[in-house]
Amino acid sequence: METMMGYIEESAAQCRYNIEHASELVRPAVDRYTQKAYNRILIIASGSSYNGSCLAKYFVEKILKVRTEVVTSFTFNHYETIFDEQTFVFGAGQSGRSTNTNDALQKARDHGLTAIGLTGNVESVMKDHCDLCLNWGMGIEKIGFVTKGVVTLGLYYMLFAIEAGKAKGLLSPAEAESYYEQLRQACGTMDQTVAKAKVWYAANEEELTDLKRVQILGYGPNHAVALEGALKIAETTGHAATAYEMEEFLHGPSIETNADRTVIIVDSLGEPSERAIRMYESVHELTSRVYLITNRVIEDPKVLTIDHHLDEHFSVLFNVIPFQIISAMGRDKWVNPLDEARKRMNDIMGSKAPKTGNEVGL
Repeated sequence: METMMGYIEESAAQCRYNIEHASELVRPAVDRYTQKAYNRILIIASGSSYNGSCLAKYFVEKILKVRTEVVTSFTFNHYETIFDEQTFVFGAGQSGRSTNTNDALQKARDHGLTAIGLTGNVESVMKDHCDLCLNWGMGIEKIGFVTKGVVTLGLYYMLFAIEAGKAKGLLSPAEAESYYEQLRQACGTMDQTVAKAKVWYAANEEELTDLKRVQILGYGPNHAVALEGALKIAETTGHAATAYEMEEFLHGPSIETNADRTVIIVDSLGEPSERAIRMYESVHELTSRVYLITNRVIEDPKVLTIDHHLDEHFSVLFNVIPFQIISAMGRDKWVNPLDEARKRMNDIMGSKAPKTGNEVGL
């Protein structure tokens, strides 16, 4: 029987496999990307595919030295008006059935842009709306509250950036191998984080089950972790959760924070790390329900210490896991009384193309 926890536990192994087969996995996209000079990479996605894409945005920019943007599919469909043929487009959707993402890929294609579809099912209807439909290497994931698909999507863009960087002479073989070694280490840290996050959750289960309102703070690449954490908690536990860029929390959102609020801060090895620790300490002025995910050793049961010294760009692959654990455990304790009504609402809105029977995952 497939479970959220099972997919979380499988993620590191799938990422290891993808790293060892990186050249094969991303070569079709790299071949297209290196055919001409692009000055912009545009990633179109919704939901967890949007968040998974944001995990890698800054790393892609750093390596390929081109502006990289992530936009929701609906916004692209209705509001994007500038179409530069030097824009390279990815459209990502795990099932390949998102009507908005497929329409966005078609719009990009119709305006002369190179449109690459990324999915877990290359035989889905997505293939009819893009120049190239590729599997990003998630394996199988049949539960809609996706976890493995998020980290493997973020990893796919990182592998694409490394291989395209090599192909365009932006990375030496030694530099590329250095990044690959960090990614391999990140996979080991993912396994460790699953085990540590379970212990951390058990030590704080009463509060982490009773989440009346959650505010998640992140910065840089880990702002995407906050986005995915908020989405996952909301959809699995039914508790309100919102993500904020860490410093923006001080510019209004903190006003609603009180003793009933839970605040979770995601730290990494980036320059603002000291600021994150100060934020963790200062938020205690408003609530005692404050949690921190960091690589620092702090003697507090609400602090989850993940032992690593990796580039902050790679920390997203394991920093997202604690939120997945909270969500998987919370899902076991909550049944959405409006689940059938929600499904009817989605059917009315036509957010997904009908299943055709060829699905290998969602």
